Amino acid sequence: MEILSNSELCIQVSASGAELCSIQCDGKELLWQADPVFWGRHSPILFPIVGRVWDDMYQCDGNTYKLSQHGFARDMDFQLIKKTESELRYRLVDNEQTHQKFPYDFCLEVGYRIEGKKLK
Repeated sequence: MEILSNSELCIQVSASGAELCSIQCDGKELLWQADPVFWGRHSPILFPIVGRVWDDMYQCDGNTYKLSQHGFARDMDFQLIKKTESELRYRLVDNEQTHQKFPYDFCLEVGYRIEGKKLK
């Protein structure tokens, strides 16, 4: 878990899914805390789709692929590629595992930056 903080804001981000897990402003938690009784995620990255394909299967160029609801990025470990006092940046690049679900090359970057009470 990586943490960014200043005098007004503190965020926590997990490399798993590059998921924002906490936003605290003036000591008050502002983000859903993933109670597994209701929903066990905080703020997942939905990639390469938002939603679901019919029966979790689709065809592309004569091949059939299995792709679960909202894709796979939220369940993968991202690489931390930048960390400063006010910014975190993560990257997920296509690989053999992703090509089994999604046949395209990609480079997905997700960044978080804090400025005063703002999260960008």
